[in-house]
Amino acid sequence: MNKIQDLELNICGTTVSVYDAHPLSPPVHTLILLHGRKSSRDLWLETMREMQSVGHRTVAVNLPSGGSAKLRNKGTFMNALLAALYVTDKPVVVSVSFSSNYVLPLLESDSLRGWVGVSPTTPPLLSVPTLLIYGELDVKARPLCEGILRSKSGNGNATCVMVRGVGKVDHDPVLEHGMWTKELKQFLMDL
Repeated sequence: MNKIQDLELNICGTTVSVYDAHPLSPPVHTLILLHGRKSSRDLWLETMREMQSVGHRTVAVNLPSGGSAKLRNKGTFMNALLAALYVTDKPVVVSVSFSSNYVLPLLESDSLRGWVGVSPTTPPLLSVPTLLIYGELDVKARPLCEGILRSKSGNGNATCVMVRGVGKVDHDPVLEHGMWTKELKQFLMDL
């Protein structure tokens, strides 16, 4: 297995740290992994290793601190990030909680192959295949995901998975590693 590279990129005038893991053969998919508000790119290390071992390129991004206060145009940021990483295919973006806001401009511009939202806080545009993972105790994401499942329009693109007994912290479902990676692998195989 190739090692995980630790890179610093200048994106829109901001230094951004990323981990970049390439598989030994050409990647099946490129995954861009975005952490939640109280986390960092380190959240994704175990997931990166597992996805790399099954043929996916994975990039874990340390988002600029300060969120929307520091970065006004998330679409410009994400497009510049993808260009700096030489991502030429449509990636699958995995976002946790508030980082879903970085995904919306890409969904609106038809720039993604798929989206995985972990405890999403923003109602998604279901224009691409979507996997939503949330905790049973998540008071924000659970109603959003359950509303999508009840909706008669547009939910053909979405799969929602509830992780029982978690949800007090926005990345709890990711910490349930066995179930998390099983669902992620199945989603990627179905693309």
